[in-house]
Amino acid sequence: MQNSNQMKKLLISIFMMLSCVVMAKAEETILPYEIYGAGTGVQGSYVVEVIVTSKKSNVSDTELVKSAIHGVLFKGFFNDELRQSQKPLVTSSLAEQQYADFFKEFFAGSYKNYGQALSGSRRVTKVNKEYKIKMTVTVYKDQLRKDLEAVGVVSGLNTGF
Repeated sequence: MQNSNQMKKLLISIFMMLSCVVMAKAEETILPYEIYGAGTGVQGSYVVEVIVTSKKSNVSDTELVKSAIHGVLFKGFFNDELRQSQKPLVTSSLAEQQYADFFKEFFAGSYKNYGQALSGSRRVTKVNKEYKIKMTVTVYKDQLRKDLEAVGVVSGLNTGF
């Protein structure tokens, strides 16, 4: 009887640890996305449209904001109709790997301080067996750049002059 209880406790502990690992891994993942310029925002910000591709339609707004910030950092964006183009804030192609620990922590939560979903802009479209979830997001690029400069991830705008 005692061995049975110990075995149950061990199995429950293992299950809980595996659940935590799976949930942490899910939070670290950036879903496949596209990013485009969506007009002009207030000074110090970008307004972008992010389109996430997912097998499920219930992608959270925070995941969409995360993808928008990831795009501003590492992809940049454009919009031919608006003649809008912006290079990524992080210009080194190795920075994401070089600062992997920083970005792991950043995308686990603090990224939320640098973006906001535009209320009412969410659109979900089913394309074959996947969903395209589109949302307009404001990214506070000046504050983001300032904080990334402070930790050394990006060089200051005045560097080299």
